[in-house]
Amino acid sequence: MSEISVLLVGDAERSEFREASATLDALGHVTRVANTALAETALRDGRLVPEVIVLAQAYPAQFSHASVDRLRRLAPLARILGMMGSWCEGEMRTGKPWPAALRIYWHQWTARCTQQFDFMRRDECSAWGLPITATEEEQLLMAAERPIEPRQGLIALFTRRYEMEDWLSAACRARRYSTVWLRPPRPARIDGATAAIFDGSDCRGDELAALKRLATTLGPLPGIEAVPVIALLDFPRIEDQQRALSAGAAALMSKPTRVDDLFWQLDQVVANTG
Repeated sequence: MSEISVLLVGDAERSEFREASATLDALGHVTRVANTALAETALRDGRLVPEVIVLAQAYPAQFSHASVDRLRRLAPLARILGMMGSWCEGEMRTGKPWPAALRIYWHQWTARCTQQFDFMRRDECSAWGLPITATEEEQLLMAAERPIEPRQGLIALFTRRYEMEDWLSAACRARRYSTVWLRPPRPARIDGATAAIFDGSDCRGDELAALKRLATTLGPLPGIEAVPVIALLDFPRIEDQQRALSAGAAALMSKPTRVDDLFWQLDQVVANTG
């Protein structure tokens, strides 16, 4: 597979960006600069021709529209991605987000970007290859055209809400997984689960205790030491991720989530326990 040239702008060593930044190193050749002025210099000298420009934005308006526009003019063929920090979640409602740029929050990054970079490295059609005017609906329609790869195994769904269980169960069945609903506050004990999905909010108090119990009481399959649990939380902060992982979750994802992202992550945690 070919290597992708990436220009990463901003402080990628912030705690909420570290995992996302690390995925770039595994997928392409990354040039890191601290700010857009240095990025402009790197682009002007002609030695750097990035396919993707990633702006690690920790807070709204960290990178001005004018600076982003200058980068776009210097690298007109590059796709501009926003690696967005937690403080940027309200920018779509009350701020002025950059036009013609994809926004991907830190907690969405690993699943979303690994898939798209893999498509690009294999010279396959990627949602990032669509015109910059493509809507999110058009990106989702493109993703829906990809064939579903069948899986096998039992997925435990830990949620209080029927609507969530119904959605997750239907998505799992479309991939040939079987499911069982573990409904709080008294979920049944089961054996033989391949993985579990924990539907939470902020992973505090009783919810944190429930996640710990789930991670330690699911009966594993033969040859697997522990059943991996994916925790779904509402707009998580980095401290929410740390609590979830310390409680025994194998991975954390945000709600709302895309089905393709969820099952990419499920494939990863299952593969890591096999």
